[in-house]
Amino acid sequence: MAALFRRLIHHKFFPAAWTIFTVFLLCIPGSVVPGTGLFGLKGFDKIVHVFLFGSNVLLWGWFAEKVVSNSKKLRNIFIMLALYGILLGIIMEFVQRDYVPNRSFDMYDIIADAVGAMAAAIYLRSKQSIF
Repeated sequence: MAALFRRLIHHKFFPAAWTIFTVFLLCIPGSVVPGTGLFGLKGFDKIVHVFLFGSNVLLWGWFAEKVVSNSKKLRNIFIMLALYGILLGIIMEFVQRDYVPNRSFDMYDIIADAVGAMAAAIYLRSKQSIF
């Protein structure tokens, strides 16, 4: 199972699919998002944002490790991936505000997105990953 996981994360399809999945979740109308259970907990949505954007940067970082062998270049890619994650989070907040019914702009979501993206990039840079 671990070998299959390693092969999957090193293929471009996996991080691309996760990015699309993340954008899809952020574009779901607010009336569809449950307000009970875990989603009813105050601040739970911020944990979800950290997870989605941190995972996004991790998956793209693991893919980059497979195709880039230069350590210095790879570290710069990790920084760019964090910036990409932060930018995607900002863009998605404006998309939610302007185009997604019953969703709104939330600066704390952007902060959670940035925390997830930066934490993943810091992890990738410090460990040069485990895969």
